Amino acid sequence: MAKEKIEGCHICTLVTPGEPQVLLGKDKAFTYDFVFDRDSQQHEIYSACVEKLIEGCFEGYNATVFAYGQTGSGKTYTMGTGFDMNISAEEQGIIPRAIKHLFQGIEHRKGEAQERGEQAPEFKVSAQFLELTSSL
Repeated sequence: MAKEKIEGCHICTLVTPGEPQVLLGKDKAFTYDFVFDRDSQQHEIYSACVEKLIEGCFEGYNATVFAYGQTGSGKTYTMGTGFDMNISAEEQGIIPRAIKHLFQGIEHRKGEAQERGEQAPEFKVSAQFLELTSSL
């Protein structure tokens, strides 16, 4: 963050290469389902973490995405919950990508059924979003 740079702060975490692990300092390691470094792209994160979850929804499974991390670590940006309406498609986060993926998948499946002369499947979409923040 710009404020941290001005204050002379430095990077104190390291992503363990090839592992979903973050090293804090020299001796504290934390392992998660997925870990991405600063140079990761939004599409990489979506492909690795969420794409299969959305596909599973078409098979009747529920999906949950939980982003956890330190304040300023990029959760809001990665999830795509910021209020910048002029963000490029490349920078869109998980939520806008998941919504697009979900509704395109619905239209695709309806179109396939129509091509086969079958009744179009019915879909019921229910979504919840919760963002907890704290201020120091």
